[in-house]
Amino acid sequence: MKDKQFWSAFCGITAGLALLFGYLIYSELGNVNTAQAEVVSLRDQIKRSRTTVQSTPEVEQEVIILREISDRIREILPDTKDLNNVIRDFQEYMQEAGVSSQGFRPTSQASSRQRTRSAFERVSYQWRLAGDTFQVLDFLNRIETHSRFMAVSSLSIKSANRRQILDEGIASHAIVLDVETYKYVPPGADEGEVEIRSYERKRDLLSGKIGVRRQALTLQTYRYQGARGRRDPLVDPRVPARVDDPNAWTVQRQQEEVDELVARVEEAQGYWAASIAAKSVLERMVQRSELEKLILRIAEDLGRIEDEGRITYRPARKRLDTMVADPLEVLRLALDRSKAIEGPSATALQTVGDTMVGYIEGFRYEYALDAFDAIEDSLDLLVDDPEREELANWLILLSEEATILRDFSRAEFKVGGVAIIEGLQPVIIIDGKRKTIGDPVGDELVVHDVRPNEVDFIFRGAIVTREF
Repeated sequence: MKDKQFWSAFCGITAGLALLFGYLIYSELGNVNTAQAEVVSLRDQIKRSRTTVQSTPEVEQEVIILREISDRIREILPDTKDLNNVIRDFQEYMQEAGVSSQGFRPTSQASSRQRTRSAFERVSYQWRLAGDTFQVLDFLNRIETHSRFMAVSSLSIKSANRRQILDEGIASHAIVLDVETYKYVPPGADEGEVEIRSYERKRDLLSGKIGVRRQALTLQTYRYQGARGRRDPLVDPRVPARVDDPNAWTVQRQQEEVDELVARVEEAQGYWAASIAAKSVLERMVQRSELEKLILRIAEDLGRIEDEGRITYRPARKRLDTMVADPLEVLRLALDRSKAIEGPSATALQTVGDTMVGYIEGFRYEYALDAFDAIEDSLDLLVDDPEREELANWLILLSEEATILRDFSRAEFKVGGVAIIEGLQPVIIIDGKRKTIGDPVGDELVVHDVRPNEVDFIFRGAIVTREF
């Protein structure tokens, strides 16, 4: 019985010890596996660190190069604020090239995900334009030669039909243009730059690579030379491109001459609009005076062209009639009606006179005469109106006074000194010669009186004073 109990206890103890040792062995095996995994991880980290250490000089070089060319990148890529200036540049280019805008809209911008991944954000715009082929090419050339990077991603043209060209005199093609650029927004720009040891020395060693990369950012351009006598390739060939009349200019010359006249008529229309919007009587008179002079010059050139038969190309002829002759006649009639109905009022005359007096007292004689010129042509309308006639005569006297003073101020002579002795005629030295009262100085000047620091002259019937 005791042996049986012994062996039972022995077996139990042995089994317990076996379980204990099994557990300990299992636990230690897990620790071994964990240690082996840590060893593998450490080896991977060491490998990556070695790779980083090996690639650090290359990354460092790239960072230095990018820092040195970042100013050039900012020059060719607009930031968010500068995009508004780019749009204004587009509008100026359209005016300069002669194309007209039919619509504009932004088409795409970078998503928030793209903005977090790159310092360059794509921005696109779509323009709908109207103009002939050469105007469009001129517009494209201005985009290409812009200081900022821009690319035309798509271009579609629908040519003008023959009837529209013959009726309106303009080949106005419909163009849809997609233009894209990029914003430069460096990520982490507000966090400061990472310091690189011995930066200046490393930068100097990389000067060659920096120069190559900077040169690569220089936009290569081709300067558009214009139509150079070509016909618009999108114009219907049935529209004649040559003229047979020996008196007529070439088609290109006819179009250029008409373009110039159209621009001058638009300038005249600008004067008319400015005269209507003028805030003062004098300003309105000045604008209408300039308008009248411009209308006369355009009318003279138009009459000369008509008499010589220089414009025979039908589209140019049509534009000459609809965009030069007709608007010019409308302006002339409007100006004539404004003179007949308004004329210079008494208030206007008084304002001009007060302005002239201010200019004369300030020795600004040319300004006084300009003010008078603005109203001179309309003074003939004041007949049979005593109040305004009196003011008109006052203005005429002021203009004569301003003219005399202006011309006298331009007279050149040198005063050397004076001698004033009681009981004797005063003597003054002018241009090295002795002069006294009544002696002439040149053709129009006569000495009238001499005082210690000034001398009076008779000039064109008026007494004027020169200080010395």
